[in-house]
Amino acid sequence: MYGIETEDKTTALASALSYWVFRCRDKGKSHAMGLKTWEYFQSSIQNAAIPSRNIDDYIENLAKKLIVAHLNPKEWTRIIAPKQVVLRATVNDDGSMGDIQQIDSDQNIDLWWLGWNDILAKLKYTHGISDRHILNMCKSKPHVITTFCRVRFECDRALNIPEETENTLDVEATINA
Repeated sequence: MYGIETEDKTTALASALSYWVFRCRDKGKSHAMGLKTWEYFQSSIQNAAIPSRNIDDYIENLAKKLIVAHLNPKEWTRIIAPKQVVLRATVNDDGSMGDIQQIDSDQNIDLWWLGWNDILAKLKYTHGISDRHILNMCKSKPHVITTFCRVRFECDRALNIPEETENTLDVEATINA
């Protein structure tokens, strides 16, 4: 669920959010590197959750601890929808739908964005899960979140999914008509 190997919605979202921040860290400056990576990450999860009042605070606190210059929307999409398929349809002159083709994921086309607020709103509505549930998980079970993040990290590494370079910046644009 959300790109994390668990069916527990609270654990999955807490892990996905934490992993997102981890993937966006500045590898040259962050303490979450080297032999103590996972120990530092685990303590950072708990220490970021303790003073947080909501998910936004948690993300901001964790980003400060891991030294994150910016959170990359492409990484979030890659985490929660790793097998996203993008299709492009042509429109015929008469207005009917023409050919449909699958776009290669290598073309770096990110057409779909589902932010954590959207996911949390759906969980609140359907399962009664709130910011408080996610934060309590981060405070009380950072070792569980770290384990799921490490498993996901090792899977990404085995699949040769590259980490973003420091010289890229992705932005999300909304067009109001």
